Amino acid sequence: MKTYKAGTFLRVVAVLAVAVAGCKLAQAQSCNVEWTGNAGTDAWGTAQNWSTHEVPGPASDVCILTAPSTGSVDTTGTPSISVHSIQVGKGVGLAFGAGQTASIATTLTSQGYLTIFNGGTVSATLIDMLSGSLVGSGTIEGSLTNNGYVSPQAGSFTVTGNYTQLSGGELSLQYWGASALFVGGNASLSGILQVSVNPKRPPKKGSSYTIMTFNSLNGEFTSVSSGFFLKYSANNIVVTYQ
Repeated sequence: MKTYKAGTFLRVVAVLAVAVAGCKLAQAQSCNVEWTGNAGTDAWGTAQNWSTHEVPGPASDVCILTAPSTGSVDTTGTPSISVHSIQVGKGVGLAFGAGQTASIATTLTSQGYLTIFNGGTVSATLIDMLSGSLVGSGTIEGSLTNNGYVSPQAGSFTVTGNYTQLSGGELSLQYWGASALFVGGNASLSGILQVSVNPKRPPKKGSSYTIMTFNSLNGEFTSVSSGFFLKYSANNIVVTYQ
């Protein structure tokens, strides 16, 4: 499975729902602020990059439909973000920075590339990944639904609400970095678990670590990387290298 570099970030979804390859997409909320990129930069905090010529605020329903030349909209230079909703479409990135708090009153709906750098925090009632990816490390204050690709890298993701992985979703972990997913609520699992090792320094046979914790569990991963054994319990999942 392809992993995405930290420099490739998120794109916000269109105003109308569309059908792709027979899959019905969720009906998108209307947007009152759209990314134009007219300032010629990738910076979220530049007013001329927005259709309203103002940086989005608490009442803003944000759509990012086109990518800047870097391929990503970069919020890392904005210490605090507060909006009503964000929609993320295919092919565009959105990056959240270390030490930054991004507050989304309702949902962040994604078909693009979302990165949380170095322990940043994104607060939303729900991050709904229709497709695309979420990589990095940090905290999601709310719930996360994964029908795309989630990969904690150089650390872990903490989801304070529920984590739901659908049949089209993949959770990708790096054994050498002991990357993990910590869920405060219920974990509902399906789809793929991919665990990768450093081929130059593989773990010892029989070694194990906890890849997930949760308050309660429904279901199991449909498929798991070869060479690994999973042990499910009431509050965690442990992976063992065979």
